Amino acid sequence: MPAFRRVVSTLQSIFRKNALDRDLDEELRSYVDLVTDEQIRDGAGPADARRRARLDLGGFDQVTEHVRDARLGASLDTLLQDSRYALRSLGKNIGFTVVALLVLAIGIGGTTALFSTVNTALLRAVPFSQPDRLVMGNKTYSGRLAGPVSRLDYFDYRERSRSFESLAATAGSSEQTITGGDRPELVRAGLVTWNMFSTLGVAPALGRSFLPDEEVTGGATVVVISHGLWQRRFAGSPQVVGQVLSLDGTPLTVVGVMPAGFAFLFEAEAWRLVTRDGPYDLVRDSHSHYVVGRLKPGVSIEQAQSEADAISSALEQQYPATNKGKGLRLIDLHAYLVDDVRAGLLLLMGTTVLVLLIACANVAGLLLARGQSRYPEMAMRVALGASRMRLLRQLLTESVLLSVFAGLAGIAVAYLLQGLLLELLPIGDLGVERTSGLEATPLLFALSVSVATGLLVGIVPALRATAVAPSEQLKSGTRGSEGRPGTRFRGGLVVLQVAMSITLLVGSGLLVRSLVEMATVDPGFDAENLLTGQVRIQARDYPSPELRAAFFESLLESTRRLPGVVSAATVNRMPIRNRGQDWGVWPAEQSQPLPEDTFFAMARWVSPGYFQTMDIPLLRGRDIAATDAPGARQVIVLSESYARRIFPDRDPLGRTVRVMFVDGEYEVVGIVADARLNFLSREDLAFYLSAAQMNSTALQLAVRTNRDPASLIEPVRQLLRRKDPNIVFARPTAMKTVIDDSLSGFRVVSISAGLFAGIALALVAIGLYGVLAYNVSQRSTEIGIRLALGASRRDVLGLVLRRGAVLLGSGLLFGLLGAWSATGLVRQFLFQTEPADPAAYGSALLLLAFVATGACLLPAWRAVRINPVDVLRKE
Repeated sequence: MPAFRRVVSTLQSIFRKNALDRDLDEELRSYVDLVTDEQIRDGAGPADARRRARLDLGGFDQVTEHVRDARLGASLDTLLQDSRYALRSLGKNIGFTVVALLVLAIGIGGTTALFSTVNTALLRAVPFSQPDRLVMGNKTYSGRLAGPVSRLDYFDYRERSRSFESLAATAGSSEQTITGGDRPELVRAGLVTWNMFSTLGVAPALGRSFLPDEEVTGGATVVVISHGLWQRRFAGSPQVVGQVLSLDGTPLTVVGVMPAGFAFLFEAEAWRLVTRDGPYDLVRDSHSHYVVGRLKPGVSIEQAQSEADAISSALEQQYPATNKGKGLRLIDLHAYLVDDVRAGLLLLMGTTVLVLLIACANVAGLLLARGQSRYPEMAMRVALGASRMRLLRQLLTESVLLSVFAGLAGIAVAYLLQGLLLELLPIGDLGVERTSGLEATPLLFALSVSVATGLLVGIVPALRATAVAPSEQLKSGTRGSEGRPGTRFRGGLVVLQVAMSITLLVGSGLLVRSLVEMATVDPGFDAENLLTGQVRIQARDYPSPELRAAFFESLLESTRRLPGVVSAATVNRMPIRNRGQDWGVWPAEQSQPLPEDTFFAMARWVSPGYFQTMDIPLLRGRDIAATDAPGARQVIVLSESYARRIFPDRDPLGRTVRVMFVDGEYEVVGIVADARLNFLSREDLAFYLSAAQMNSTALQLAVRTNRDPASLIEPVRQLLRRKDPNIVFARPTAMKTVIDDSLSGFRVVSISAGLFAGIALALVAIGLYGVLAYNVSQRSTEIGIRLALGASRRDVLGLVLRRGAVLLGSGLLFGLLGAWSATGLVRQFLFQTEPADPAAYGSALLLLAFVATGACLLPAWRAVRINPVDVLRKE
């Protein structure tokens, strides 16, 4: 058809003229008009001609394909052309390219690493079936969260609730000894209700889970084991199901093996059943069960909360002595799991974003300076017919290509940083093994950040570089010089970098100061030259309290005779290492108070000599003695603050008290100094009972030595092996290492923030140096004339340094205001450090001033070395 050929010819002409952005709808209307005119000339009426033209749109489909193919091909050709030119341009300026790549790689890599960690810990859903339907249940007192739930309360919630498909519970995990085979082994065994795994939506990889009928009173002798224990203890044998595993002397039949990597809330390699009669929380005011539920389809967490509130009210009326003011708070499972690390990760994420912004401002300044030197090039291209849009596309291609290469380098940085962060940050057990490497989402994030960074750092320099007047730039002898707006803009970028840098320096200084305070705080005991490890005996081998007490007494006597041992003692929970177990104590003449009126403290039972071994001062009264044996009068030692809390107006020595969860009255025989038992950040109320009177089968051994504690590990292990081959000396560690490990999470946050602040400081120095060095190069003629007219070298030095001082002072002013506003973000991390700590602010200012002075001196030195004769000869 002649009209169709004319349209194709017209479009080809348009493509040749680079008018590829013509709208297809307009081309469609043009095509219809052409065909209509052809039909009218052939004698058809206007309406009929247009109808025929529209019926003939099939031919236009071919035109559309030609248009799309031509556009795509032309776009790809242009992109390849721009990319080749950008690579040549960057290759010719290798110094600029390397500096810009390193700066952007640090910013993009750090941001990607933190995003990957945040994605792993905060954003990615837990690896269970329909995780959005899973909730955690926490006990509350008078509306305040108060931790785990009573076992008896849990069963009431499970039986009365209609909002859950299933409601399960775990009583945590404890260390238990596997006996039989070549050697005994200590593992952590969890306690769960029969429906825990089905509630999470996780099926055993081998065998089966627990059955409802096995939750009977008296318990079932079955166990489910982890994939790791199956491989280690049973060599991965598929015949493991049905075999007997002895845990703490109790024979249990293996019925299932969980999938590799399965974890939930607590570390465990074997799981036993929580049954109707325990073994924990035998009374309603004992709380050690963590509740997790799966909501029914269509039931919201708010609806389930309303039902839980109604059940809590009914239980309060039914059991007023134990449930007054007690409730159950439902929390999204994912939010519950990441609550402890959310603030630290978000703080680090904000820190790396600031570093990335500083890097962007730095590279933008470099591009501005480079763009200034390319004014003649841009003017020549404009004179030869290039449009401003064409030049903008070329320059943006260069900056995006630069940032993409930096992003590839940043991925390597992110890989290293992310693996380190996942190892060191306390991200908890989210149900999967920690995996190294970056997944698809962080990699896509790195790519997106790289492209966005390229556009961000390149747009302003590109706009300024293309705003050229060809007639001026191409005049013979005209030198490209940066105008006042460009100078101000580059100076503004440096001010911004200084402001963000001082904010990071102050924040990291506060965190590091808190870390130092926490690391040097007096824990109330001496951790130096102290060895600790758990000793667990088998209950069936030592069935009576007297036999158990005799064994531990014999062990301590033998340990004290080892070379290098100063003293030795036992305790149920070592400070910092073994936390929790808060019980209530009240005067014996009073009735048991309600939970909200009870003074709770850390319950510890110790052997004679414990306070001496730990170097906890005995303030009044006496220590636990060897005479405080099974059958003797029960005794108790109170910490100083706890004694004042229970007996505010009376002398506690000689008085009797009752202790929650144990029978009988206890005589207060001593007062000891307060100590930090759970965390280094606070002292804890505590009371101490006689270990011999508590019928324990597992105690922590504390050995004070005059040599390296590690040198005693093997002698103690051999000593135990001689006494009983079924006894395990588990996780022997120097107490100093325990203290250091307790600070690991906070140390990583503090040091990481300090590291990023240091990187920001280095970037600021580069930016300030770049601005002043470029300023000197642009004003070399002016400086030469000044020197020729009699200006002194000191005057020239002051000229450059004043410029640096103005930029630095402006940045410090805005930065201090920002730091003052941002200290609220780090307040919750501070320990014995005020947000307005003068030392942190002063150190940050001095450090930045020192680095900035060094960055200013080199350009100033170059300025005073300018030879007026050489400058004037060039002009």
